[in-house]
Amino acid sequence: MGKVDLHIHSHYSMDGEFSVLDLFKKAEEAGITLAAIADHDNIESAKQVETYRTYSNVKWIPAIECTCTFNDKELHIIGYGINPHFTWFQDLHQRIRKAQKDILKPRLDALNQMFNLNLTVANFEILFEKYTMSPKFIAKYILSEPNAIDNKLLKPYISGGYATPNNAIFIQNTMAFGKQAYVKCDLPTLSEVIENIHLAGGLAVLSHPGNSAKEDSTLLNEIVHLGLDGIEAYSSYHSEFQNVFYVEYALRRKMLVTCGSDFYGNSKRFIKMGNTHCPLSESEMIEGFKRKGLVI
Repeated sequence: MGKVDLHIHSHYSMDGEFSVLDLFKKAEEAGITLAAIADHDNIESAKQVETYRTYSNVKWIPAIECTCTFNDKELHIIGYGINPHFTWFQDLHQRIRKAQKDILKPRLDALNQMFNLNLTVANFEILFEKYTMSPKFIAKYILSEPNAIDNKLLKPYISGGYATPNNAIFIQNTMAFGKQAYVKCDLPTLSEVIENIHLAGGLAVLSHPGNSAKEDSTLLNEIVHLGLDGIEAYSSYHSEFQNVFYVEYALRRKMLVTCGSDFYGNSKRFIKMGNTHCPLSESEMIEGFKRKGLVI
């Protein structure tokens, strides 16, 4: 039985290591038979998947992972089976980059105060063209600085004093909602993302919910009522308890159950392509999509 992995990143995502065609090869080598590349707010890989997927032994689904907000909480929604030429997706990447850049200064001001740093927007200007000034990028920039280890406030995030991945813990403790360096960002709303995924012919699925919803049934109920089609119940980040929780939640509501590793490459070495702990076969997953109206 082939493996399924519906959450893979290419080099169009920050920290993604491989091209789309490299991922085609790696997926075949890993024994994967159904897969999706879902890059952050960037539709380019979906366009390439649409062009080249007939040459692969793997069934590839065009996809994108959209960043959005719901009640000031950041969520990631994967659109599966979308038309990659749908206009809204073409503008999304630049829209997200502008929104993150616009709040860079207040974010840096707060981080400077928290960690006795002296960061300015000028430090980042040379990087504007290539990178999105997201919390993920800022965390990587700060913690990878050579002298960061000498900062006693930053040291625990670098030397393993906190659970890994350290960048994620740094973000949770500093720039997440309610923390000192949180600054509201003008991201698309969850409703807008779901609506446009549907208009593009796709299905909207909440990715790695254990990292965002954190088994909060009230929150899940609220976002499901906005038209969410499925949940990435099996994730490389989830414990066995979380897998069971999200599978049961989805099945009770007749939602699509998906799985994904969130594979990037060497930047997340603990994540292997196809390592989703998902027992569903390719045919079972395809049938689930079909029941929701998407033919793979």
